[in-house]
Amino acid sequence: MSSHRIAVIDGDGIGPEVVAEVLRVLDAVAEPAGFEYETTLFPWGCRYYVEHGHTMPADAIAMLAHYDAIFLGAVGDPRIAPEEVAGVGPVLAIRFGFDQYANIRPVKPLPGAPYPLARPAPDAIDFTVVREATEGIYVGLGGRFAPDDPQVAEIVAMRKVFEQSSEIALQTGVFSEAGSRRVIERAFLLAEERDGRRLVTSATKANAMKHGMSLWNDVFADVAREHPDVQSEWNNIDALAMRFVLKPESLDVVVAPNLFGDILTDLSAALLGGLGFAPSANLGDGHFPAMFEPCHGSAPDISGKGIANPTASLLTLAMMLERLGEQAAARAVEDAVRSVVAAGEVRTPDMGGASSTEEMGRAMAGIAAEMLAER
Repeated sequence: MSSHRIAVIDGDGIGPEVVAEVLRVLDAVAEPAGFEYETTLFPWGCRYYVEHGHTMPADAIAMLAHYDAIFLGAVGDPRIAPEEVAGVGPVLAIRFGFDQYANIRPVKPLPGAPYPLARPAPDAIDFTVVREATEGIYVGLGGRFAPDDPQVAEIVAMRKVFEQSSEIALQTGVFSEAGSRRVIERAFLLAEERDGRRLVTSATKANAMKHGMSLWNDVFADVAREHPDVQSEWNNIDALAMRFVLKPESLDVVVAPNLFGDILTDLSAALLGGLGFAPSANLGDGHFPAMFEPCHGSAPDISGKGIANPTASLLTLAMMLERLGEQAAARAVEDAVRSVVAAGEVRTPDMGGASSTEEMGRAMAGIAAEMLAER
């Protein structure tokens, strides 16, 4: 019997509420699926910041390194800590600490979930966004300078408006050949595993970002040559954003640098009915744990009311179980989520119903356990 050690960070706002349902469903499927697990709760995030002055302890990465997977509920609560505190909190620290360079966001609308498009039908959409998660604009390089600072002298001379400004801010993006190659390679490998068109679409903008994006484009072309069985194409990010809305059925695997991927994945969540239906995984290489987190935020405006939608968290649980090698349990969880959402009898208020977070979690746990028993 397989056994897994799982670190759980329930976080802030609705995080503890949706994580409680994740643990409920995990408990329901473990025995019938034939595996054991052990969870350890780490109460990190803004609540931890209020008490300790930081969102997680200095040795947090070393502590988490011993686990097989990390599940994170949500972080951020502007009522008790500044937004920038959560922004540099557990999510980025763990991504960078374990070099989790690939953020994976599946886009497959659920029957019965809110759906914004007149066409195509929701069952025509099934693609995945692979977002580079450790480079680009988000590396944090740059600063704010007075216009007479020697460090920005050449920049100030470039435009008259720069000379007229009281302050100049630089936000430097970093794009490496190796960093681009590994995430693009992962996208092609994912396309080879899927049943779809075996197509990888690159999000780029070399006509305006000639240095970083020309490097990205060259690496993309190089990796594409190594995978002749997979079709490849590129779209400028603005055109690709329109395609997400007008022709989402034409997509299979999309690979994007960090900033573009951040924007595209939230846009793709709208196709699912909102962030409450959007799962994600943060993956690296080697033996370090992957981190699994729903795409939604901590929603402090509804925290404590018991009405948060747990769907994204439970679909994220399915991704974690698959990563841990528990394919039967993963399929059961995903099928149970799809079944409950499609039936429409148990629905949280964001779906037009009056059910609680716990009621949805219990319904999904019961169906997942039944499915495994039947198999």
